[in-house]
Amino acid sequence: MWKKIYRKLKYEYYKLIRMKGAPSFVARGFSVGIFVEFITLPTFGLAFLLLFPLVKLFRCSLPAGLIGFVIGKMILPIFMVLNYKLGYSIIGRPLHEHMKHNNEPWANWIAWMKQKGLAYFTGSAIMGLIVAIGSYFLVYSALQWYRQKRARRSLAQRQSR
Repeated sequence: MWKKIYRKLKYEYYKLIRMKGAPSFVARGFSVGIFVEFITLPTFGLAFLLLFPLVKLFRCSLPAGLIGFVIGKMILPIFMVLNYKLGYSIIGRPLHEHMKHNNEPWANWIAWMKQKGLAYFTGSAIMGLIVAIGSYFLVYSALQWYRQKRARRSLAQRQSR
């Protein structure tokens, strides 16, 4: 299982690093994808629809945004507890509105969302913004490094001919 995850991450990394366009264009797209993934879970997948307008708004790469969205799915479980704790510390005590559950699963789910959903969403949005900013600089640096390395290799091949 770990080998499969590693191979998927490596494949996504190579797709991203070999992408055409200015490094800032690609890095912005990746960071938008990461941010949208962080806020997707608390919004039940509807935030995916935000990816397209945000890509247009920030004038960035849609393919890089999709790659960021996929990689975000792999790293989000690491941050889930941290997101809730961060949101809980900002929001304060969760809402304590009690409902009669009548042993219905959807009623339990609604009660959980009223109590903890707002805190989780707040924490996810803040942590998503932090991770998105960090990923922008990481991807930008990786793209610059890869392109300089490729240019040096190309120059060395031309000189050896």
